[in-house]
Amino acid sequence: MIMDNRPGAVDDLTRLYRETIRQHAAHPIGYQQEIGATHQHEEYNPLCGDRIRVLLRINGDLVEAAAFEGEACAICMASASLMCEHTQDQSLIRLKQLHDWLHEALDGDAEPKKIGELNALLGVKPYPSRIRCATLPWTAAIRAVCTVKPNPGSESG
Repeated sequence: MIMDNRPGAVDDLTRLYRETIRQHAAHPIGYQQEIGATHQHEEYNPLCGDRIRVLLRINGDLVEAAAFEGEACAICMASASLMCEHTQDQSLIRLKQLHDWLHEALDGDAEPKKIGELNALLGVKPYPSRIRCATLPWTAAIRAVCTVKPNPGSESG
């Protein structure tokens, strides 16, 4: 983890991590919401048992709405909630940028950019086995964009 030499900087990240994860895990944004998804993808993390299906409603190059369903640990649920909150009404380019930022910040040695509330996810960096929990929803979202799977019942015929 990149250490900040300011007094209390590590405590600030720890506090942000705990508060944000707790809040988003207890009251997840987008959880089990019907959004008329045009794209979806499910990811599974066998180490933790997380199973998340991300649903996106995409119009052109805009993510109009994001939702998710499944069962997962608090970190994965909170990450999915943050993804829904921070990608709605954003471009697909922005979704990709946030995905890449999170992966680089957690997997790389580069100093992470300040991305507001999303920085709370960096609290898992000292715990390599938990990084996949934080990145799973973002990976599912990117793969959903690459793979169109209509929702059951939305097909005409």
